[in-house]
Amino acid sequence: MPSEKNEKYHVLARGVILSEKYILVAHCIGMDNTFLPGGHVEFREGIRTTLTREILEELGLESEVKEYLGAVEADFDLEEIYHQEINHLFKTDIPTINHLRNPESKEKHLEFYWIHIDEMEANNLQPYPVRTIIQNYINQESGSYFESTFKDV
Repeated sequence: MPSEKNEKYHVLARGVILSEKYILVAHCIGMDNTFLPGGHVEFREGIRTTLTREILEELGLESEVKEYLGAVEADFDLEEIYHQEINHLFKTDIPTINHLRNPESKEKHLEFYWIHIDEMEANNLQPYPVRTIIQNYINQESGSYFESTFKDV
């Protein structure tokens, strides 16, 4: 087990932003995966407020956080640090954008682009269980969902 100083826990708000059969993803330049727009919940901040703030910071755009879709817990090692996170997913609307044009990032380390919903695996959307929650939403399956990368013992 790693020592506490080599461990980090993250609570994240993520937006599922759709335009027809496309989903907006974020990509950290230099990495081999994509993820949903959003970011870290700050102390004394509600999770919906977090998502609105993060989209404004990352894209410079106003958004409307809609229904809660579910949560995904995940863990990974990065640069000798063990990370554990919980991602809360919300359907999110940004009326001023669509899949015909990629939005401009306001953060130098990030880029944003649209992928077809059938290409989530090919674009290495992480953590991978978010793909199930997105598909459930698109298929109009009712209810919130919880997925995990952890294997129950």
